[in-house]
Amino acid sequence: MVLHSSRTTLQITIQFIIATFLASCASSIDATKDVKSATMLATTRLPVLIDESLVWNPSEPLSVDAAISYAIMHDALLQRDMAIIVQRRAEIAQAELPANPTFSGAFGVAIDGLSGAPIIMQGMQGLSWLWTRPDRIAASEQTLQQAILTAANRTVIIVAEVRTAHAEVSKDMLHVQAVESSVSLSNKALEITSELVSAGEASLDEIDEVTLALEKNKHLLLSKIKTLKLSKLKLLEVMGCPDYIELVSIIPNDFSAQPADFDERTLLELAIKNRLDLATKRAVVQQMSAELGLANPPLLSGTIGFNENFVDRQAIMGGGSVTIALDGDAKEAIADSKLKQAELNYIDALRTVQYEVRSTLEQYLTVQEQSEVIDPAIIATTNMRLRRANEMFHRGELHPLSLINFQQEVLDANILAIEDKLTLATTRFNLELAVGGTFRDITQ
Repeated sequence: MVLHSSRTTLQITIQFIIATFLASCASSIDATKDVKSATMLATTRLPVLIDESLVWNPSEPLSVDAAISYAIMHDALLQRDMAIIVQRRAEIAQAELPANPTFSGAFGVAIDGLSGAPIIMQGMQGLSWLWTRPDRIAASEQTLQQAILTAANRTVIIVAEVRTAHAEVSKDMLHVQAVESSVSLSNKALEITSELVSAGEASLDEIDEVTLALEKNKHLLLSKIKTLKLSKLKLLEVMGCPDYIELVSIIPNDFSAQPADFDERTLLELAIKNRLDLATKRAVVQQMSAELGLANPPLLSGTIGFNENFVDRQAIMGGGSVTIALDGDAKEAIADSKLKQAELNYIDALRTVQYEVRSTLEQYLTVQEQSEVIDPAIIATTNMRLRRANEMFHRGELHPLSLINFQQEVLDANILAIEDKLTLATTRFNLELAVGGTFRDITQ
């Protein structure tokens, strides 16, 4: 009885120690903090504040802030990236645990008429995890970091895409309005020419010429209306709701405030610091570095067994095994190669970032000069010509059709200025994205 009690006490003690040990190994699988980290990281890279309380009613005009809020809440890829964060957190908890133990047992029945029945019980535990656990945890932590960076980067991309698509709709709406004004001027020119033909002061060729110009403007108007519909559909697509029948209208943004000129070197430094896709590539390098320790670890396992034979003799057997990895050198070479690949991928990504920043900056500076220097000069010149034309018209020195031509010049100049202004805004969005999402660190 004393021996049985001692065995029971020892068994309970061993079970308690194992349970306590396993519990201390496992991390929490709750990824709430990690998801919040991704959200906060994205916030530091965004050029605007996201107000998730904004609710968009499709029957009302859509502001850019409401479009961004709606897109963040409904983007499937962002939700997927958040789900990956949850998965990576669980994988860290999994990496901290030892290998799953194996238990086996067997019993026999005597068939020779004698008494007795053998019993065999055995447990086996892999021991390699004692050496690989730190590296497995480090590698899993880097995959979690990659997931957080990817989710944050997706948020930055969503904001840039929505702002660009919203600006494109604004530009196309203004184009439609401008072409409608051109159609109105063409109709006015046709009326004047028809009156002149009736009075015998204009030929049929002239009325044909005016009619042709009117039809061309109508054709252009239909094209701009179609372009506007497509840009609205694109905006709905980046918002995550392309199934909506139609976007009624939007609230145009004020694009008058533009950032100051930036130094190329400053932008490159900001991109290397802030680009989350670059940070993801760096995390992959760190992951591959941690996995070097997992390439060829010692493969050991321990066993303990209980055996009872036919004559009720009992024994406890301990043992172990060693697996000789014949492909150990190959595994190490593969791990080294993966690390080298990750490093080269990072170098390539770094070069791509440098190109994107420099090329986008060049585009921005070109459009900025057109919008802030050349366009105002063109508008000033056409307005001056129209003012002189009006004076000549009132003095009876200018034909009415010639006055319409001057009015069309002013309209064309304003269309060009509007297009350059909105192109400057979209190029700015692209430049912000190229440096990591925002100019905040420069402009502060």
